[in-house]
Amino acid sequence: MSDKLEPLDLLVDLNAMDETGLPWAFLRRAADPARIVPGSHIIVGAGKVRAVATVVDVVDGIVHVRPLRGPVSQHRHLLVGRQAS
Repeated sequence: MSDKLEPLDLLVDLNAMDETGLPWAFLRRAADPARIVPGSHIIVGAGKVRAVATVVDVVDGIVHVRPLRGPVSQHRHLLVGRQAS
C-alpha cells in the first residue's frame, strides 16, 4: 500500500449527507468541473480520506455522490482518463 494520496476530483466530506442520504459538495470545489457529470466516476474525499464515487446528480451547483466501498485501487478501472499510479 502506498502512502501517496490520490489527487481529488471533488472535495467532499463523506460524513456530510443531506435529506437525500448522499454525501454532497459544491461544484466549485471540483478540480475540473467538466469531469463532474452524472454517471461519471471520480475520486472524492477530504484530508487523507479517498474513495471512488459515482456522480448521482448536479443541481444548482450542488453535487451528490455515491461512494463505492473499498479502496481507490479496487475501482481504478472505473476512472476513465486517469494515469495509473
